[in-house]
Amino acid sequence: MNFVAIVGTNARKSYNRKLLWFMKKHFKDQVNIEIIEIADLPLFNEDDEAPLRIGEIARSIQASDGVIISTPEYDHSITAALKSFIEWMSYGTLHPFTNKPVMLVGASLGRQGTNNAQEHLRQIMDAPGLDALVLPGNQFLVGPAAQIIDMTTEELTDANTIGFLETIMQHFIRFASLLQPMCGEGVDRTKPAPTSDTNVATVNLGYASLDSVMPGSPLDEDTIPTIIQPAANAAIIEKGDGWWVEKTMLTDKVAAPVVGTITPATAAPVEADATTGASMF
Repeated sequence: MNFVAIVGTNARKSYNRKLLWFMKKHFKDQVNIEIIEIADLPLFNEDDEAPLRIGEIARSIQASDGVIISTPEYDHSITAALKSFIEWMSYGTLHPFTNKPVMLVGASLGRQGTNNAQEHLRQIMDAPGLDALVLPGNQFLVGPAAQIIDMTTEELTDANTIGFLETIMQHFIRFASLLQPMCGEGVDRTKPAPTSDTNVATVNLGYASLDSVMPGSPLDEDTIPTIIQPAANAAIIEKGDGWWVEKTMLTDKVAAPVVGTITPATAAPVEADATTGASMF
């Protein structure tokens, strides 16, 4: 996978920059990380035309499988440089963060790390015009940074911190992988939203019996157990134990949601699991 990592400060000496370079080296056998600096970018101004470098960074984000942002904490928030950069990315016609998996990390001299800054950044990345998909939980807070990050060698010196970072990175790789079908390459706001002839994936859930059905639901009846399975003409993309993903069409007409067909339990499922007896759709 290919990730873009944003150094969230314009400071020359930055523990967050060293943290990202450590991640680039430490995880080089698992992912490719391109580190991007924002130090030389002009302050965002909606009256100015976006610099060429802004477009280059936007295209790098578009082409990536996910973005890592490392932020310091200034006055309980992110830096002015990082906020300005994000504003550039959310303004104009192209919005590269739309549906893009994002991982937040941060280093600070304080013992609380960058907790406040990361919480604020989560709110910002959820704003209309950004619409990023930030990895839930998994806060990586380095502090006091001077005791954990060696500025000379660009190494983390605490084994427990490294182990925790490895766990979070595995979570993010999995998160980004699962979101790839909807990740896309950003959104061009100058183009109208599609109304037809556009394939999208819809997840339908199947049950082998009524054992797991929520009481009071339409399927919770004292009748013969039912099996939910795809319609005979469904275009199946992927399937697993009790679930399937099928292609549907976006339309500008109001239509009932696709939920599959319900058949009596006596009907043969598509495939049976000999161990659990659960239906495989």
